[in-house]
Amino acid sequence: MIIPDNFSPFDSTEAAHVAQVREFVGRVAEPASRSTLEGHLTGSAFLLSADGASAWLIWHEKLQRWLQPGGHLEPEDTSPWHGALRELCEETGLTEADVESDGALFDVDVHPIPARGDEPMHFHHDLRFLFRVREGVEPATGRWIALTELEAFPEESLSRLARKVLAG
Repeated sequence: MIIPDNFSPFDSTEAAHVAQVREFVGRVAEPASRSTLEGHLTGSAFLLSADGASAWLIWHEKLQRWLQPGGHLEPEDTSPWHGALRELCEETGLTEADVESDGALFDVDVHPIPARGDEPMHFHHDLRFLFRVREGVEPATGRWIALTELEAFPEESLSRLARKVLAG
């Protein structure tokens, strides 16, 4: 099961996203495939600093905004968590040994991706996992942002991630 039965959405927005992902996965033959044109599953990593006070964001060139590391799941990914970890390492220069995670699903978000070139507008059904960087380790690209600042970020899905961490 992509989303565990015991997963508790943080708010009504996330509850709607959970329902959308469950419906999508139950209806589509290949929900992780980029060839599924209406959308596909993606994996993201919400990376916290060692002290848990800040999150790491990277500049997304295609979308022209700061986002958490993440992206499309690949055939070699054994789970969405592994896809999120792979994307985290690819996009930050970190290694698996540089981070820790309990592997539990932390957040679910569904968002539109604008049409670009031959690719039509579609949805990313994003499964998000919490990671923490080990003490003394710094990612190579991106920037830290305090969770208290991110909590007021105009990007609702990022502010929700911060609110969830701050709520404990």
